[in-house]
Amino acid sequence: MVVVVPLITSSLMFGVDHFRKPIYSAKATVAFNGKNIGPGIMAANVLRLSAPPALRFEALRLGDKLPKCSAKARGTTAIVDITCTSLIPRRASLAANAVADGYNDYVRTTAVTNALNGAQMISNKVHDQELLVGKLVLTLVIMSSSTVKNPILVELTQKELTAAQNKLASLQKSLGTLQNAAYNPTNALSFLSAAMRPQVPISPKPTSDAMLAFFIGIVLGAAGALLRETRDDKMRSRDEFEALAMGRPALGLIPAIQEWSDRKSPLLIAVEQPRGVVAEAYRSLRTSLQFMSLDNPVRSLLVTSPAAADGKTTTAANLAFTIASAGQEVILVGCDLRKPRIHEFFGISNAVGFTSVLLGEVDLDDAIRPVPGSAYLRVLSAGPIPPNPAELLTGRRARQLFDDLKERCDLIVIDSAPLLPVSDSQAISAYADAVLLVASAGITRRRDVKRSVEILAQVDAALIGLVLNRAPTQDTFQYYRNGYGYGYGYGYGYGYGYGNNGAYGSGKETSTGYGAGASLQIPANLPMPGESGGEIPENLPMPSPE
Repeated sequence: MVVVVPLITSSLMFGVDHFRKPIYSAKATVAFNGKNIGPGIMAANVLRLSAPPALRFEALRLGDKLPKCSAKARGTTAIVDITCTSLIPRRASLAANAVADGYNDYVRTTAVTNALNGAQMISNKVHDQELLVGKLVLTLVIMSSSTVKNPILVELTQKELTAAQNKLASLQKSLGTLQNAAYNPTNALSFLSAAMRPQVPISPKPTSDAMLAFFIGIVLGAAGALLRETRDDKMRSRDEFEALAMGRPALGLIPAIQEWSDRKSPLLIAVEQPRGVVAEAYRSLRTSLQFMSLDNPVRSLLVTSPAAADGKTTTAANLAFTIASAGQEVILVGCDLRKPRIHEFFGISNAVGFTSVLLGEVDLDDAIRPVPGSAYLRVLSAGPIPPNPAELLTGRRARQLFDDLKERCDLIVIDSAPLLPVSDSQAISAYADAVLLVASAGITRRRDVKRSVEILAQVDAALIGLVLNRAPTQDTFQYYRNGYGYGYGYGYGYGYGYGNNGAYGSGKETSTGYGAGASLQIPANLPMPGESGGEIPENLPMPSPE
């Protein structure tokens, strides 16, 4: 994940950049006119640059709708950078300059409007003041020509006239200033450098974008891997399985097939697809078991798993059929007394079985059923579900029953309940010469495998190997190249064809077959895996082509 995610993100970014249109950026640098412009005034000026009233004038200057533009002051100075971006290089530069020019237009227009409004108001006041001055002058003339003069009243009127004349002069001065401002408006800002037409787009930048996406992918991949490691406890490979099982070898790697998507439907793949890759995987498992039992012959094999969805019953049924196909007398025993399913694989009834024999309701030979199409395989189904499975399996009668079964065949394959929910498999492991632990890649949890191995160790069960269902392709490929004995399987897996009556394995046994009551017999001069040579001896009996 740490490698794949960065490659994916960088490739995606490179592809996105390939289809993105280039974006160009142009920048105009201006300075606001005026003295003692503080930070507060500058902040207000920058805001006014992007205010709706100013934007209308700026768009008029450009003659079109403004593209995306921004203004940013340089620190505490009066200098502002106006930046505009566009898909068209020339439009970006024109827009940046239009923002500055349009803002000046807005400020001048506002100033002229305000000055004219003020001048009109002052002009009205000047007119009123002129009337007042004229009235006072006329009053003084009348008082001077009067025969009866009042010096005090004349003096007061004179003072009032002087004040009115002074106010009139002040109003006239203000009117002149406003008229001058209306006729000669000033700009709010000046260009320090006008925006030039850009030559290189600012986006996309395929190389830098891909590198950034690659590093982001590394971070995401590492985070995802860590999250998966901490939250996803599912076992996914042969190496994980063997490590969790404290080094026990994976004797069988069974690849996943579409038919197993429906777990409720039993499938004897060794019969349905005898030449398929899954059937071949079971033959390889059989061969591996043969070599594992050279020094210590296995007469009873317990097949169990951590949980119910790991495929132990499917493994037990297909393995038993595959071993029987090589000519060995096999009895498949259904000891999953909680949810028995072994009978469904062979289409037989579960009305009578293992529990019936234990309770003395039926004789053992009457409960064992032959399997159509296989001369060497028989099945003892689980029978009716008892209320106390664990007590039945730990009793003396159970041990005697397994001893009686060993006398009737070469190998007992036992399908039992899962290890973690119940203790049935722990009890059965005391009667088994060997135990196979079955798990399913992507389904079985690591902690369940670890706990299952610990449980088997606590009861001194002979855990000889592992079977990984739904094995990844790379694991199965490696297994068939370097595994236990793919090259040795042909001498045993294909030596028995269909006889005259159509039963698989009904032909005459070769010298590599197994007699009743005997354990696996392998020629003494057969080279073991890893020995020099690796060729089949000339004197090794081969199966009859008939």
